[in-house]
Amino acid sequence: MSTRTVSEIRADRAAKVGRALTALLAVTAYAVSWLVRRSWRRLLPFYWVAAELAVAWVAGPLGLSWQSVAILTLAIAAAAASWQARSRAVRAWRAAIAVVLGGSAVATVAAGGPAALVAHPTLTIAVPTLAGVVLGWPWWYHLRQRPPEPEPQPAPVVADAPAEVVDPLTAYWSQRWQREVVAQGVCAGTTLTRAVNPRPGVTEALVRLAPGTKPAPLFKAGPDVEVALDLDEGTVGWRSTGKTARLQIIIVERSYILTGVPWTGPTYAGGRCEIARFTDGSAGEWVFSRPAFGVLGGLVVGSSGSGKTRALGALIANLLDGGFQVAVGDPQNGQSLPAWRDAVEYHAGAEAVILLLRRFHAEVMRRSALLAAAGVDTYDEDDPRVKSLGLGKLMVIVDECQLVLIPNTPLVPLVEQAAETMRKTGAGLVLATQLPQMKSLGGSVRLRDALVAANALILRLSNRGSGTTILPDDFVGNPFALDREIDGKTTAGMGYLRHSNRVGMLCRVPHLDEVAVAAASPRVPMRWNVPQIDPATPIKAPTTKATAGGSPPAQGGGTAVDRLRAAFSSRPKTTTTTVVEQVAPQTPAEWVLACLRRGPASAQALLDRPDCPVNQSQLYTLLGRLKGSGRIVAPAQRGGPWTVSA
Repeated sequence: MSTRTVSEIRADRAAKVGRALTALLAVTAYAVSWLVRRSWRRLLPFYWVAAELAVAWVAGPLGLSWQSVAILTLAIAAAAASWQARSRAVRAWRAAIAVVLGGSAVATVAAGGPAALVAHPTLTIAVPTLAGVVLGWPWWYHLRQRPPEPEPQPAPVVADAPAEVVDPLTAYWSQRWQREVVAQGVCAGTTLTRAVNPRPGVTEALVRLAPGTKPAPLFKAGPDVEVALDLDEGTVGWRSTGKTARLQIIIVERSYILTGVPWTGPTYAGGRCEIARFTDGSAGEWVFSRPAFGVLGGLVVGSSGSGKTRALGALIANLLDGGFQVAVGDPQNGQSLPAWRDAVEYHAGAEAVILLLRRFHAEVMRRSALLAAAGVDTYDEDDPRVKSLGLGKLMVIVDECQLVLIPNTPLVPLVEQAAETMRKTGAGLVLATQLPQMKSLGGSVRLRDALVAANALILRLSNRGSGTTILPDDFVGNPFALDREIDGKTTAGMGYLRHSNRVGMLCRVPHLDEVAVAAASPRVPMRWNVPQIDPATPIKAPTTKATAGGSPPAQGGGTAVDRLRAAFSSRPKTTTTTVVEQVAPQTPAEWVLACLRRGPASAQALLDRPDCPVNQSQLYTLLGRLKGSGRIVAPAQRGGPWTVSA
């Protein structure tokens, strides 16, 4: 048995007590840390109260003034408001606690510091504690809330991604487009993205344009696309989709018009009718009137034997079916449109047609005055005011108009003014000619623009002639390239319809028996609001308003120089309208430069002009020579427009 000394026993007891105190201290520290970690947000206002009481207690021994405590309070409030938090409400709450308890600390220090705490414990201790409880309680729940953890999602089942389904038709035409069209330098910068077959032999495709690619040259690239795709009996046509980056192209492999289009009767409905059938089988419409827009006229051009008379017969039949009053002028003494002699008001002979056009001008002016007096802005046949005036829809059709519209004659400005005014009066004018020159319209560009802005049917043309062309400047299509026969089938009635949304697509007017159609058409009596024109009465050219200086009006409008001279001249002076036909330049090079100065144009567009002085090979040689000298710039793609050098 061993014996221990007193010192050993005491040392052993001291070691046990030390170990116990160490363990108790560790447990206490852990408990305090756990309590603070778990409940510091709930007890946060009490921490702030303790800090406020500590500042008030030590202010006396440290000699702090209430101003210093106020500055410290403001700094703490600013830090609490600007410190990052989960919401602005938390920032405002922390700033409110700092301001309220800081204000209590400032008041306690100003009242004496520790002495005030001992003398007035209710105001200096109980009130701040109560304020801390009140400020802390509404936010406990808000501060304790944590964003909900997302529920565990089941692991996605990895499956084989389905392969992208490619439409076989789209893939087929996309490959053909890239290989046969784009690869040949035609329609560069385009990609075919979708294709459908609305009808057998017809493909409607959506073409996407690369950045910087302009749609205007593509519209004129129709013949090049036809050659690239080897469409012997078909054709192509473009259609705008409303988006500059996408166009729609109609590819026809089997034409619906080569064998002719049968006449199935009038199709007048809603102010328009089917005047032609496109190669894809869709209808091409001629617009006679639009709601709240008035009555429209138009222009029909076609060489002899191209089907122009047939097109006019279809127009007349639809006009009568739509209730129009129709008057026909035939300068060839009854040889034009003879089947309609008894069905409409018919004027045969050049003199009779001149009187008809003069009466039409007077009718337009009279209708304009009547409608203006009745408060009608634009003719509407359903308007009660128009019905009370008895103004019915009226259309005047003049075939072979080149025989009466002679340049530099007073009749030209008369017809020009009527064409520019007739739309709002319910009267329309349709002119037809076989010569694609401005001389056919008396050399009047204004008359041409007034007519083609409504409708223009350009049938097959074989005589380019000389002088300026009657075709619109932005016309798409090549009526000069149509032969009289294709595979032994006549092309009479085949051409291009400008009003249609098919840009540059061939169409054909229906083949009708004019005698039978005229006999079956309804009779609509003419009602003029002006008397017949006395042939002995001289033609009075249109006049303009008098100028401010008292100068009399200039006859026929005159040119800009004539109007300026009349405005600033001290002597009364009248001028007559003089229509000067444009003269082609002396040399082919000057002619090409003059055309390109008016706007970029492709080689095909230059060849299509009736006043082109050279053939195809000579033109390409001339373009190469001008390009080599730096006077013109070659197109970016084959078939694109040439431009003049800057």
